[in-house]
Amino acid sequence: MTTNNPDFTVSDMTSHRSYPLIATSIGHFLNDGMVFLVPVIIDLIAAAHGIDPALITASLVAFYVSTAISANLFGRTIDRRHLQSWGMIVGILILSSGLLLFSLALGNVFVSFFVVISSIVSGFGASFYHPTGTAILQSYYKGSRLGRYLGINGSAGSLGRALYPSLLVLVSILLLSNTSSAFFFGVVGIILAIVIYMFMREYVSRERNARNTLSARSQSSSNGVSNTSTLKTTIPLGIILLTIMSLVRNLAFFSIVSWIPEYFTFVRGLGTSLGLSTMMTLMFSGGILGQLLIGILVERYDKRMILVVTTVFSVLFMFLYLMTTGPISILTLVLFGFFNFSGFPIFMSMISDYVPRGSTTLSNGLVWNLGGTAGQAIGPLVIGVYITGRYSHLPVAFETMLVLGLLSVLIAFALPKPAKESKAPLFA
Repeated sequence: MTTNNPDFTVSDMTSHRSYPLIATSIGHFLNDGMVFLVPVIIDLIAAAHGIDPALITASLVAFYVSTAISANLFGRTIDRRHLQSWGMIVGILILSSGLLLFSLALGNVFVSFFVVISSIVSGFGASFYHPTGTAILQSYYKGSRLGRYLGINGSAGSLGRALYPSLLVLVSILLLSNTSSAFFFGVVGIILAIVIYMFMREYVSRERNARNTLSARSQSSSNGVSNTSTLKTTIPLGIILLTIMSLVRNLAFFSIVSWIPEYFTFVRGLGTSLGLSTMMTLMFSGGILGQLLIGILVERYDKRMILVVTTVFSVLFMFLYLMTTGPISILTLVLFGFFNFSGFPIFMSMISDYVPRGSTTLSNGLVWNLGGTAGQAIGPLVIGVYITGRYSHLPVAFETMLVLGLLSVLIAFALPKPAKESKAPLFA
């Protein structure tokens, strides 16, 4: 769901140059904040209504599978018809609607039904932002400064990811209800989606012009003027191995990230208090600085070794977190977040190394959708089956997943040396 050859750029405009950056940054903050709020809300529902771990498993799997399927269903249409702005806005509206539905489950309204339906709706909406938001920035901000715009945008997403769990609990305290808090964030998402549209009105209009141009080209082609291109379907070995690496790595680490709210609540005894949200915020906050530093390192050193090192350190620090308590435990959790949530600049730059620039759509789809999202969908299911309905089994399940994460390093060692080097975006 990326656009490599847009028909319009910010250089064609004389006003509001910062509007796309502002709009997409708000979108990134909202999207990542709400996405990483979903496992926390599911945990709140589990604690409030005593739902079975099997239902949690089904909800988490439904969320990630819905994300993967919808991204593949609508990505081609969004690209072809220049609907990036609408795709971003509609995705946030749908994701916000998912939170509104979650509030029904929190309020004890057909809990089993709404927790699954809410997960599906939220996952559907969550699939749109990253491909559409990135495409908008690539379309409007070309040249040497694109990296800094991606960096600003990415930091907004990381900030939302880190703040939303704590904000959820704080708003719950103020409104005296988790149900009201989930509803509140759904409404905020809808309001800010409208704000995003106000910033993007000029660019929505230009996308409409691009669609008209595309329609004219199609008409011209049907009248005998054709413009053909050859689609290369040969997939390099490096991309195949990166896809496998992405799948295994995400399976291992996202299984832990998806279930860690339950671990905090039922194993560490944090309940659903402010302590739960604080620990979630601390874990996610590590990625804010981590993405920046890792993004710089991949420009200077062998990306394959950086992938190995970040994976090994992710395993190490999560293992140390499970084995320790107190301040040391908190530090290791933050360091886990630092290394684990810094994979995007590594994978993105390696994709560009293995395939020519401007022809990375297929490879991006393989590595991120088939590999990454599939791993995110399978991981929660594996944990759910492993613990056999008992939250007390989570520590052993996490340790097993860490072994799998360590084994994924073997795939990284098998990656071929790229024929060329490229600079990496600093943030995801």
